[in-house]
Amino acid sequence: MENLKYSYMTNMWGMITDIPKINNFNEWYEDDFGNAAYYLDWDKILKYHAGAGIKGIELMFYHIPYIKQAFGSLKNFTDFAKERGIEQITGMFSFAIGSENKETLNGAIQFNQMWIDALNELGGENLIIMPAGQYYGTGPLSQEQLQNAAYCMNEIGKRAVDKGITACIHNEFWCAVNRYDHEQYLEMTDPKYVSYCLDTAQLAIMGVDPVQFYDKYHDRVKYFHLKDTTHPNAPDSERFAPGAEFADEGTRWFWELGAGVIDFKGLWKLMKKYNHKFG
Repeated sequence: MENLKYSYMTNMWGMITDIPKINNFNEWYEDDFGNAAYYLDWDKILKYHAGAGIKGIELMFYHIPYIKQAFGSLKNFTDFAKERGIEQITGMFSFAIGSENKETLNGAIQFNQMWIDALNELGGENLIIMPAGQYYGTGPLSQEQLQNAAYCMNEIGKRAVDKGITACIHNEFWCAVNRYDHEQYLEMTDPKYVSYCLDTAQLAIMGVDPVQFYDKYHDRVKYFHLKDTTHPNAPDSERFAPGAEFADEGTRWFWELGAGVIDFKGLWKLMKKYNHKFG
């Protein structure tokens, strides 16, 4: 569909990507015999993805200090990316830890204000936000806590709209807002200020059919994280365990499209039916 734009999530390149350009790999290897250069050189990373037809990238909030240090400013980084074929920094991923409690939700709002401002400087449009901390140690949320989390997201969304940015909920399979209350939480948020980023694998692992979810909430979905999984409907004992995202035995939750069980053909048909026009 020509009305869709594809972007790439940069956390796949490691926690810190802070080297703009390596001019000579031989000079690198004189001091470092590892392969880190292949993950840390923005010049080649951006060229590889532009060459593959991907015209946008999504950043993680923790990239921002390193980008500022390496490039001098976020605008310099945006210009650097455009010179290499990346048309837009499409968004940034963040979280709202502490959103469920009145005593701490203002901290979550202020935390995301930093990334709203940064994303505005980058020319991005979407702030993708995990709505609370991990389930272990936080969930299950009471009705009051769920309402607090929704209020927090609405406030972030209002601030984002002022900068031309859309705040989008992103459900993690291990988040305190989970299978049993995530639809209620979504409906508590104001559609004028808050949209949804549908992560196909995260929903499936959580026990939710992403195709059916999109059919029901397509008017709230602006953005997608597309990935597959071979482990849908994971039991609560796995999803709610400490450190569930990174299993000690090396469980791989996420796979390339087509390598798992998600019905992407069904999703594509619905996206065409509803004339989805966002990324």
